[in-house]
Amino acid sequence: MRGFDIIVRTPIYVGMKRMKMTTGALLGLLIAGMAHAQPASSLEGKIVRGQSGTVLGYVERVITRRDGTPAQVLVRPKGPAAAGPRSLAYKSLKLEGGDLTAPLTQAEFNAMPAVQVAPK
Repeated sequence: MRGFDIIVRTPIYVGMKRMKMTTGALLGLLIAGMAHAQPASSLEGKIVRGQSGTVLGYVERVITRRDGTPAQVLVRPKGPAAAGPRSLAYKSLKLEGGDLTAPLTQAEFNAMPAVQVAPK
């Protein structure tokens, strides 16, 4: 039994165990990050719903960071074409089914100021 303890506690075994734990943790973070990551172009045109499921509008444009990840989403309100888009933080949106859900009510979304958008 004593020989078994010596084998189990060798530096190689301890190092392999740490490597497995580190690899598992990194893989978990990667999978969690991929669940929220979406290519910016795939978000354009998606419907954005409010807290109660009402349609607030659709994604007109996605503003990206230097690394290409989405930072802001410009949402064109459902309704008259004169209303400009509203800017929502991408981190605040959740992907549910094929639509995005914002943590806002219809009244809160309508009260947001419209942003001026330069043509693409």
